[in-house]
Amino acid sequence: MRDWMKKWFHNISFRLFLVCFVFVLSSEAILSGLSYRYIKNEITTSQLNQATQLLHKEEEYIDLYFLLVQNTISQLSSSANSWRNDLNAAQAALENAYRENSVMLTDVYMIRKDLSILGGNSVTKVINDTREDRDPLYKMAYSNAYGSVTVSQPYQNFFSGWTVTFTKAITIADEPMAVAVDLNLTALQERLQKIGGGSNDLQLGIMDKEGRVILEPVGSRLFNVVDHRLRFDDRDGRELAEAKDDVFQERMNGTNVTIMKSINPRTKWIIFAFYDGTTLQTSLKRIETFFIGLLLLGFVLSAMTAGFVARMIRTPVYYLIRKISQVRHGDLNVNISSSRRDEFGKLAETFDEMLQQIRTLIEHVNLGERKKKELEIQVLQSQINPHFLYNTLGSISNVVAFGRYHEVDNLIEALISILEYGITDFSDRVSLEQELRNVKDYLYIQKIRYDCEFELIEQIDPVTLQLPVLRMALQPIVENSIFHGYAGGRKSGAIRLSAIRREGMLIIEVEDEGVGMTPEKTTELLLADPVEKKLDQRKRIGLYNIHQRIRLNYGEPYGLNVWSEQGRGTCVTLTFPDDIGQELGKPEQREEGEA
Repeated sequence: MRDWMKKWFHNISFRLFLVCFVFVLSSEAILSGLSYRYIKNEITTSQLNQATQLLHKEEEYIDLYFLLVQNTISQLSSSANSWRNDLNAAQAALENAYRENSVMLTDVYMIRKDLSILGGNSVTKVINDTREDRDPLYKMAYSNAYGSVTVSQPYQNFFSGWTVTFTKAITIADEPMAVAVDLNLTALQERLQKIGGGSNDLQLGIMDKEGRVILEPVGSRLFNVVDHRLRFDDRDGRELAEAKDDVFQERMNGTNVTIMKSINPRTKWIIFAFYDGTTLQTSLKRIETFFIGLLLLGFVLSAMTAGFVARMIRTPVYYLIRKISQVRHGDLNVNISSSRRDEFGKLAETFDEMLQQIRTLIEHVNLGERKKKELEIQVLQSQINPHFLYNTLGSISNVVAFGRYHEVDNLIEALISILEYGITDFSDRVSLEQELRNVKDYLYIQKIRYDCEFELIEQIDPVTLQLPVLRMALQPIVENSIFHGYAGGRKSGAIRLSAIRREGMLIIEVEDEGVGMTPEKTTELLLADPVEKKLDQRKRIGLYNIHQRIRLNYGEPYGLNVWSEQGRGTCVTLTFPDDIGQELGKPEQREEGEA
């Protein structure tokens, strides 16, 4: 199963399908999520704004209610002088005031000092005897030094039930009295319900600063009213009254509730609104269902889109893979023609052109290789040029002329060995031991020719003698040491030749103690073909040719490196791969076969 999954995962069409699918689906999911969040925030903000507006309307209505009561009391106070100490006129005025405002007021009456009353409604006109529970109202009216309207705490009235009473001190027939007005809290509550629009998740109410409920929200699911006090989660409504913030969050009965409140400056009542978002949650559930359906639709569309895109790529790619597989198995006559006009069509056309070029190149590769070998052999043979033969033969003539007959055989043998090594055998690779023997023969001839001592100092690791190197790699470097380092053989000097194996490479150094070169000239030695730079090929062909042949045969890491300093000499380093298993030239066997 794992292998199957790995195979599919490494399939480009499957990965393309997966990328397209994830991209399209994630894009839709992100857009849906952002849209849902935006809609939720907008609905929440709208509902909270609506709740704030309703709270302001409630506050305005309380102000209007207070002004109505205050106006009623003010009218009674103003009319007191017209009653001329006539209690019947006062009774009639009270009845008229109650009749005009009976919807909003429970009773309009006057409290005498003995706590009996003159009532405005039909009940209190008859039952007007003294009651001790009116004493706080009477005292409250006369406790205000400015004679303005005072508001009582909510209490249970014998006639009006749970109410709030507004009072003001007044004098009739030289008798001190208190005008009292009982609010119709039931009517006020119905009015607030209409202001709230009957919303289930917005509940409006009123309480005093002590936390006593004046108007209880109808049908509240969030709290209970016990002894006219607000209770929720074992807490008292006073905590809401004492809260510093006007808008804050609370958790009531497991529900997150937004609480908004304001204080009426006239009555000091706390007007509050509870918003639990019930309607919002219902709306959001419907929206969630819509978005879930949208995501499912997006899932299907994403799969279809990704499959279509993957197919657009997979079909031409698999076609190219089949054709390329034929080429890989050696069929270079494949024609990858395509009628497509897109990038794949261009790719097929380019591939056909490339195959044609490959076929053309392959037709010429053998010829090119043969020409390359011929050129290399010509370069090798050019090292044994006519001047070298002329000078060597001249050296033999001089040896004979001076009677040094014992050196003639050795000189001729060295020349023959060099000719056989450079011309007779055409193998490209030889052992370091064979290359070293050729260098010794060359130095022997140069010593006789210039009558100078060119001491060869060998520092050869014996293990390296059988390692393969390119034929004629060392002799041109030694030749440069004589002609350039030692002034064309006009002075003697030592040539040190070392070979070691290090870090998987065979490293050979050829060092002289000649005149050396400037850093600029050293840098230019291996940079370009001297033919292209129109330099003297006799001076440069050796190092450049060797460097290019080594890199051609073994790769970029190998080749020559030249160090030189004026007055101290030159050191040329050759690097070959340390591979003793490479096939070496076997001149003896070849010569026997030719024989």
